[in-house]
Amino acid sequence: MNRCEACGAFWPDEIPAGEAARAAYDDYYTAARRRGAWRGWLRRFANRTRCTYLDRGTPARAGRILDYGCGAGDYLARFAGRACFGTDPLAPKDRTAAFAWLEGDDISAAAPFDWITLGHVLEHLADPSAVLARLAAALAPGGGLWIATPNADSFLFTAAGPWARDIDFPRHREIFSRSGLEGLAAKAGLICQFASPPRLNAVLNAAATVRNILADAECGPPARVAGVLCTLAALAIHLAKPQPSRNRASPELIAICRLR
Repeated sequence: MNRCEACGAFWPDEIPAGEAARAAYDDYYTAARRRGAWRGWLRRFANRTRCTYLDRGTPARAGRILDYGCGAGDYLARFAGRACFGTDPLAPKDRTAAFAWLEGDDISAAAPFDWITLGHVLEHLADPSAVLARLAAALAPGGGLWIATPNADSFLFTAAGPWARDIDFPRHREIFSRSGLEGLAAKAGLICQFASPPRLNAVLNAAATVRNILADAECGPPARVAGVLCTLAALAIHLAKPQPSRNRASPELIAICRLR
């Protein structure tokens, strides 16, 4: 991994292209909602504690909503009855009927939008700067753009290194820092205001990191046990911190962007 000395963002030294890049998304979790009964129940139970996050700060007055990277459309289904639009490089196999599907070239024609969201999309893009500029141009006056993306200053990268869930190579092309994301948004004419991620998100990221550690067959049991203990200790310390410190080291950045 390479790390930017100026902003702290990092990225892999080699990124696959063409068929190799497409193959990395075979059966990716956003393409279809395949959950067993107990996993679905557990997720629904957990989601009751983070409704504001799942609503992505969407204002009541937002009549036209675009989810860029919509997956199966779970977020847009929460706003059935409004004019909802979605697009995704992976056409979902199990799509909700709550939104109008847009191909990439259709976004400008369907604009303007009152609220545009990118839920863990930016880190996958080959040219995030161009995409943000395009979406900024599609915003209605007074509209907003909600972004969630992994945080390069996450406590999990310090605690677990390459096991951390959000490394996710080769799908994640760049992990942004707060200042890096602000700079990227500024190029698109946007100003960022950061929000606090739910504590539960840090727990879920840590759980996925522990799974990565336990699944690493190339690493011996003592190293895996040490990795799990280090991750769990770092999670406990993170959750106990006051909110400003917790936000800086959260696994996730959440930004609401508006036109300058």
